Amino acid sequence: MKEIKDLGKAKIEYPTIWRYKVIGENAKKTREAIESVTNRPTTITFSKQSNRGKYQSFNADILVHSEEEREKIYQDLKRHEDIKMVL
Repeated sequence: MKEIKDLGKAKIEYPTIWRYKVIGENAKKTREAIESVTNRPTTITFSKQSNRGKYQSFNADILVHSEEEREKIYQDLKRHEDIKMVL
């Protein structure tokens, strides 16, 4: 049996366009939340709606310059009251 080794984190070369999947209950408020958090050019596209229509998800494509910046945006999105989940 082959031994599985810890490969660590994937190497990401910066700057890069990072896609966040953002989920909220109100499409308009979710879009506005993404725009207010990122405060920079962001491509926001509708992804899908839940089966019962309660949640909508969006892709937010943002140019990030470092892992720290990428993580900060993630945390800021996650903390926003109009955003339910960030992937």
